[in-house]
Amino acid sequence: MSLLTDRLKYEAIIDRPKLKGPNGSKIIVWTTVNVELWNIIRPMPRNALPPPMGNQLLPNVPNWSWHEYGNRVGFWRHLNALQSRNITATLAINGHVC
Repeated sequence: MSLLTDRLKYEAIIDRPKLKGPNGSKIIVWTTVNVELWNIIRPMPRNALPPPMGNQLLPNVPNWSWHEYGNRVGFWRHLNALQSRNITATLAINGHVC
């Protein structure tokens, strides 16, 4: 595997050419969709709702519910919104999804 420096030439921001978007657009939006899978009997890596008294809840039902909604409903709604607008997104997944 090559080093990042072998693939990308270093350019200080003051030396870079001006970035031009498609059709001369001045704003470029990079949409990244995270798809993650976690084990319900292990602590969640991050929480949308903090656990009471700082102790982990196992199973963490409130945060697990957000996770399940995202995988079962939210992902598909997001995909439909992107496709209906012909927007290409980057997909970021964790190792459990593979």
